[in-house]
Amino acid sequence: MLRAAGVCVTGPAHLDAGELGQDALSLKGWHGGWIATVADGLGSRPLSARGSRIAVQTAQACLRECAAQASFAPDARVLATELYRRWLRKRPGHDQPAQAATTLLMAACSANGQVNTWQIGDGLIVARCAGQIRVFTPERSGFGNQTQALGVDKQWSAWHTAQFCLSQSGDLVALMTDGVADDLPTATLPGFLQTLHRQLQIRSRRQGRRWLTHELLNWATPGHSDDKTLAVIYKD
Repeated sequence: MLRAAGVCVTGPAHLDAGELGQDALSLKGWHGGWIATVADGLGSRPLSARGSRIAVQTAQACLRECAAQASFAPDARVLATELYRRWLRKRPGHDQPAQAATTLLMAACSANGQVNTWQIGDGLIVARCAGQIRVFTPERSGFGNQTQALGVDKQWSAWHTAQFCLSQSGDLVALMTDGVADDLPTATLPGFLQTLHRQLQIRSRRQGRRWLTHELLNWATPGHSDDKTLAVIYKD
């Protein structure tokens, strides 16, 4: 059986400033599977908070439509192109899309565990498949906080996609914004994912969400300030 949990919390920096967070999350079941979308608005862009929320909603709708038409295996490039077109129509700042720029991570998991993922920008998509950790996000290039994003990058090469299967109990895929990912060195991922799965599987969905919220609000890294969003789909 496939289960899922996801939480989006506003970071201390935005809370102290009395501002809304710039992360966004949409996690919904679909015909025995799950669709997860996670976004992080670029902090330097004035409309990025709205841009990220529109991105996850638009991505969720596109994935559900395409999954229905293509048995959960939509053409990756066609879907990304259609999503971007819809986002451009719905986002604020119609004459300057970069004002609403946002990263976006997506995963569509069918009832039999087949997973398709898409990513533009930073954050992390990582999976545990048959006991093996697989990182699908490439190493970041550029300087400082530079990242690719909707509203900034139009070319297909800005996207990274993957296909894999959750086939065994304990297999999972996790999507997270950089507020979580940047504090998880590669060497810590096996232990982090094991703890995540263990704690979620012993709880109901509501209890799991409550536990995950507590963990993100009380993040162990000293001085953390960023918003934090994490979605996980796992095989129980």
